[in-house]
Amino acid sequence: MSNFIELIKALVPHLPTPEELDQDYLNESIDIFEVERRMAEIDHRAHEFPSQAPSNDFQVH
Repeated sequence: MSNFIELIKALVPHLPTPEELDQDYLNESIDIFEVERRMAEIDHRAHEFPSQAPSNDFQVH
């Protein structure tokens, strides 16, 4: 069974997490001013598009 799981893991490409994408975006900055601008952009984006994670206040009918 573990060989099957390892095969599936090998076939499925790694999809970067949002945190990894943000870190890569920050790493492309050329100076501290651009880092700060990009950090503000990421913060603004986080407030503009809140997480789509399900909340725990759902009701089962």
